[in-house]
Amino acid sequence: AMGPVLDTSLSPPKWYLINLTIAVTALIALAFAPLSPSSMPLLSGLALLMGVAMNAMTSSATAGMALTTPNERRGAVAGWLQCGQLGGAGLGGGLGLWLAEHAGGQVTAALVLAGLCAVCALPILYLRVPPRLAGVSVRHRLLDVMGALLTLARTRAGVLAILANVLPASLGAASTLLPTVAGDWHASADMVALVLGAITGIATLPGCVIGGYLCDIFPRRTVYILSALACALGEAAMAFGPHTPLWFAVFAILNALLLGLSWAAVSAVCFEQLGARAAATVAAVLSSISNLPVVTMVAIVGSVQGKHGSTGMLLVEAAFGVASVVVYVLIASVWRAEPTVGLQPVAAAA
Repeated sequence: AMGPVLDTSLSPPKWYLINLTIAVTALIALAFAPLSPSSMPLLSGLALLMGVAMNAMTSSATAGMALTTPNERRGAVAGWLQCGQLGGAGLGGGLGLWLAEHAGGQVTAALVLAGLCAVCALPILYLRVPPRLAGVSVRHRLLDVMGALLTLARTRAGVLAILANVLPASLGAASTLLPTVAGDWHASADMVALVLGAITGIATLPGCVIGGYLCDIFPRRTVYILSALACALGEAAMAFGPHTPLWFAVFAILNALLLGLSWAAVSAVCFEQLGARAAATVAAVLSSISNLPVVTMVAIVGSVQGKHGSTGMLLVEAAFGVASVVVYVLIASVWRAEPTVGLQPVAAAA
């Protein structure tokens, strides 16, 4: 819902800073709010506000990228963006948990994380995007937004970008359940906390960067297909591999790296569809629909795990991944490519 607002009013850097302020304020307020049943409405409202602001920040950053980065370099941008979303979430969450437990409690954790967010946002101050055209009414800007969404839904490249987000490939759904089933590999609680916290958070970083730069060297849809197959192979290897603590750690780290690579490829495929207009809306739509297969697959593999164990859980998600790639390749092959002109950003203002 925020996409059209971002695309028709203030510049992406300004919206980024506004939403950063809202998110940081909500985070600090959550830390000071009392943890009691009576305060649940307040806690829920603050959490919702922070989530909306963070999503709007991502859309703003993506729109700024579309206005300043040529298409041939967007793979690298996608990789670094996923570094922040995957690695940053893992490392930031781990740091916040450690601070809350060992260094002053939740208030200290919130203040430190808020400060880190502010520091990480400093580069946005130096981003120069082209000014919006003067004299263009909000109505015409909204029509531009609708036109961009129709183009996304009707063109081959747009539909393939949508499919990359909705097909259940390389989601890491089984990985989200590993903390609850780590006993199948005889992994201790300390090992699970270490491996599935900081270590896998760090492991995603090289995967994201490698995947992003590969997408600037090779066709992005090809990288997406191969990385999705690699994710499926990694899960199958974990299913059939030795169920020992050592191999639990090895396969968890390997799959985290492959997941980072694949998510960077998905983002790069999507970034090809972002033009100078309605970039925030298109990015927000693609990001929103990507949540549906994640939720669905977590429910499916969770049900399978209860009936067939962790091996069955991993194999089922791997099978879904392979089937998704087959569907994607068939659609891409049957639907003939049309001549396209690479999307280029508008020249940035001095």
